[in-house]
Amino acid sequence: MRSIVLAGIAIVALVITVPALPHHSTANFDFTKSATVTGTVQYFSFTNPHSFIDLQVPDAVGAQQPYKIFTVARVVMMRTGWAAGDLKAGDKVTITGNPDRENPNFMYLTKIAFASGKVWDREPALQR
Repeated sequence: MRSIVLAGIAIVALVITVPALPHHSTANFDFTKSATVTGTVQYFSFTNPHSFIDLQVPDAVGAQQPYKIFTVARVVMMRTGWAAGDLKAGDKVTITGNPDRENPNFMYLTKIAFASGKVWDREPALQR
């Protein structure tokens, strides 16, 4: 009987902790600052819970610097005007975002000008 009770307590404890699993935070980004970069898309992960873009950006001497641009979930992006084919490897884009507090090559997307000329701006898009 004691084993059954202990097993029951263990199951309840496990089920209670599931909602407490960590969530991807944006606390590492400095929302008081903004930066703009132009580069070539290397990879685009159009996924949930957060999408991201791997970008190669030339520095002042022309050397390619890797940037990782984080953004909202695919479902949110689609509801605010993104289409699956808007961004692909090889596209040249201009991105504005909030820089990471520690790694200036990490940003949180606020605006993107696609290779097609289409522009997506996070703030007006999310207020729709």
